Amino acid sequence: MKYEDLPDHLTLNYEYLKMSIFEEVKYLFQDRPYILNEWRKEAYGLSEEEMIKQAPGKSMKASLRALYFLFTQTLYSEKRITKKMIREAVSRYQETIKILLTEHLIKEFPEYEIKRSMNKEKIDEALERDFIYGSMDIDYHLMRDIVTKKKEFKEVEPGYLTSEIIDNRGNVRGLAELRPFQSHLTGVAKDQQAMWLEMIESTLSSLDEMTADLFDLITYLWMVSPKTNDGFIEFHSNDALRLRNVKKRTSKGRELDFREEDRFNIMKRVAALSSIWVSLGEQKVKVINTAEIQDNELYKFKDFQKMFEIGKIRVAYDKKTGEAKGIYAVQVKPTSILTPYLVGPNQSIGILDLKVFQYSHFTQREQKRLARYLNFQWKIRTIKRSLQQPFKVSTLLKVMDISSRYNGVQIRDKFETILDELQKDEVIKNWAYSEEVNETKVGKKGWINQYWSKLSVTILPTDMVVEENQKNLGLYKSPQIDERIIQSIKQISQSDSFPAFYASSFYSDSKEQPSKGMEANMEVVDLNKEIKMSARFEQQSFHFVENLQNVSLTPETMKETIDSLGISIRQAAGEMGIAHTTLSRYIRKENKRQNKNNDAKMHNWLKEKI
Repeated sequence: MKYEDLPDHLTLNYEYLKMSIFEEVKYLFQDRPYILNEWRKEAYGLSEEEMIKQAPGKSMKASLRALYFLFTQTLYSEKRITKKMIREAVSRYQETIKILLTEHLIKEFPEYEIKRSMNKEKIDEALERDFIYGSMDIDYHLMRDIVTKKKEFKEVEPGYLTSEIIDNRGNVRGLAELRPFQSHLTGVAKDQQAMWLEMIESTLSSLDEMTADLFDLITYLWMVSPKTNDGFIEFHSNDALRLRNVKKRTSKGRELDFREEDRFNIMKRVAALSSIWVSLGEQKVKVINTAEIQDNELYKFKDFQKMFEIGKIRVAYDKKTGEAKGIYAVQVKPTSILTPYLVGPNQSIGILDLKVFQYSHFTQREQKRLARYLNFQWKIRTIKRSLQQPFKVSTLLKVMDISSRYNGVQIRDKFETILDELQKDEVIKNWAYSEEVNETKVGKKGWINQYWSKLSVTILPTDMVVEENQKNLGLYKSPQIDERIIQSIKQISQSDSFPAFYASSFYSDSKEQPSKGMEANMEVVDLNKEIKMSARFEQQSFHFVENLQNVSLTPETMKETIDSLGISIRQAAGEMGIAHTTLSRYIRKENKRQNKNNDAKMHNWLKEKI
């Protein structure tokens, strides 16, 4: 019997159960044919051991075996499982399934999986809409800015480099310290530890505008990505390289992979972020430094906290030599000094234009700094309805931090050229001086400080920025991961023998109980309390729709189908396995780039529903 011919409510034997698990899960891995090809062989074949045990054999890939036990011994323990039950569980636990299989897939397909980011879909979405979400709080803005200013860090005692965190009004809001010696990793192999320490050594030189980009990207991904119980997400070097439009290596006209040097440049900046400790506060105190017999004005702040914690690291090894090639991904999380700005009642979430990431941190440093500042200001001004309020030229010059090697005329030219470029790139809608520049004063002694820098310019955001900033973006939540399921499957997979509870109870009216050892180690998650199952095979009546391949994927068809089903766009997107914002933009025909993976998910969903 073909899979399409299996009724949704037919109780499945081992052969059809294995097939159904593969067919219902495969859409989560459509862009990874190397996995599906291997799974398909095992899903549609039966080894001699499987025929005898009616359960997975030892030769089955660990990833597919983990999937099988996910349904038979955790989600639906001792239940008679149907195709519909599998489909519902996959829709509900798709993010958990991806996390569950990660380690298995890295071991089974290291050549491919080490280069793959778990955040691929989130990066695809960001590239489609041309922005990411970020905190628009002033303290967050200042902490991000300090990671760009290596020259501000001074050695106050051996091994400690410190910088004051100062706002635009000259007020000291906190202190930042570099502590690379406290950024070691525990529980990793010696060669991996050595690679990490090598990156830590360049901490100070790694502080620049690209480091600020990674600060924003990691906090964004932390808001929208699945987390472990300890709050970590996986950050992959691909995430940053794709957003920055870094070109891959090519050979004979064929695209290969990102250069190891580009990956190293990303990861050494992540290491730098994990080496920065911050203390915020307001109260000033006077301290006498008796060693130097002089007064120093210091500040009393809260205890220092590092901004980012690092967990496990993912290292690529050379297939021939076995030597470590480089760190491709790390587990990372912002600490409690940052998280209040990302979640909870104090958050203020706005958008950050992707051009910020794509401008060069060498030649377009000023563009990056100004674009970040404007995005920050536009969130505040949208709320206060003061978008027409002009900016002082002197304020913007301080933000851009234009090099002192330029003379007055060059500074003005660079200032205006940068604003023209931001307008051309649609980072801003338009800009203009609030009053006409008096050219007779230009070029005279002191004209920059005494005249031109005191002028104002009006800079307006694009309509899209205003529209997004008016939304309650604080409701943007990351998918939930059920860590109990993952731990349960790990315990089952580590067992030398795999109990065939489902297979044995299938053919008998008596219910076999799990062993005491298994019962103690496994917390069952029952999704099927409301469903009454028959102990017999029952062939139910069903109808087929022929030529489903001819169902066309169009925004109109999608909207009509969702409306006819009486469900929300959010619910439909959840069933498809894509973000509801992506589906909403598709229906409104606002997607700027085609995403074949999302198209396939939408098309499959349409074929199933029509």
